[in-house]
Amino acid sequence: MRVTIVGGSIGGLFTGLALQQRGHDVHIYEAVENDLDLRGAGITTHRALFNAMAALGIEPEDDFGITVRTRKTIATDGTELGAFGFHQVTTSWGRLYQLLLSKFPQSRYHAGVRLEGIHQSEQNGNVRAEFSDGGCIDSELLIGADGIRSAVRSAIAPAALPRYAGYVAWRGYVVEDDLSHYEKEELFPYFTFCLPPNGQVIAYPIAGITKNNAHTVEAGRRRYNIVWYRTADRHNTLQDLLTDINGNNNGESIAPNVVRPEVIKAMRSDAEQKLSPQHASLFARIETPFIQPIYDLESPCMVSGNIALVGDAAFTARPHLGMGTTKAAEDAIALASALGAFPADAQAALSLYEKNRFAAGAAVVRRSRQLGAYLQATHATKAERQYAERHQNPDRIMRETATDQWQDEP
Repeated sequence: MRVTIVGGSIGGLFTGLALQQRGHDVHIYEAVENDLDLRGAGITTHRALFNAMAALGIEPEDDFGITVRTRKTIATDGTELGAFGFHQVTTSWGRLYQLLLSKFPQSRYHAGVRLEGIHQSEQNGNVRAEFSDGGCIDSELLIGADGIRSAVRSAIAPAALPRYAGYVAWRGYVVEDDLSHYEKEELFPYFTFCLPPNGQVIAYPIAGITKNNAHTVEAGRRRYNIVWYRTADRHNTLQDLLTDINGNNNGESIAPNVVRPEVIKAMRSDAEQKLSPQHASLFARIETPFIQPIYDLESPCMVSGNIALVGDAAFTARPHLGMGTTKAAEDAIALASALGAFPADAQAALSLYEKNRFAAGAAVVRRSRQLGAYLQATHATKAERQYAERHQNPDRIMRETATDQWQDEP
């Protein structure tokens, strides 16, 4: 089957590899021309992610990530509130991206090409994709793996839009060699938390970057990744944060290199006053902190004709479960499996795929909302208020964050 995948980051690569493994004629088109592997930050892994990699014949080497064995919560006065034994591999987004990209044929990966339009034939269901370079590609299946702002999803489900959660994340990292001896001993080996008023900090070690932009877990080059979730109302605080050094504001996001210096200065000052001394010290040394407004999204469908959505294009969850990468990998394996079950009937295969993955995607979004409810600027419903009360206990946060060991709540 001729397959066009729109979006060449982790979800698109997982999907391309899974379909290629089953003999499909796959091409990937990615809008970003270069340095995609330098985007993103840290990721936490789950067993399902490694299962998906194994299904593709990818066995991560010891240099894939860093094994964290303990989580601990640090109070705002710097004392330890509690600890919890939990083994988990953490790494950088770019480390996984580079690994997957190395497995996919370079001649079939087209970077710097943006989707401009989609037309689906009423006669045979084939899909024509029009790209920014003037190319038109006809395929029997088109897959949207192009993330939360998916152009593919906007064509088949235009009413499905990202929903702002009411808070932002300040993110960044400090290179291991730049940490003090104390920080190398008491912070770097751990997944740490801090719970200031109207916020939450998580931090954990991830792969570093060499001078050649390769991701590595070599001691000294590794990084300590830190995230601070902060309440930010949409109409005032968020708009101020997203207004760049030139006075521009797209209302959705902001590039790290145009965040206003006074905004960064205010963040560092707030960190010194509100966070543990250990975490505040990290924020003081982040070279280029960046702001991530938190959104989630649910598409009403994952399939329309011979078009399918995978990963964040279909369901984008708040980051608290750390399941975005794993969910995309599971979507990819499920789609390839469904096409294998019905090799002569694409519609039956896509229906099976949607049946198998729609509820799973919705559940991750729902659970992530529950975990993040107490960070919201406002609580619109009684259920949100109940979740906010239930999920701000330090021990519970430490046990529930970035884990797949959870059950859905009513």
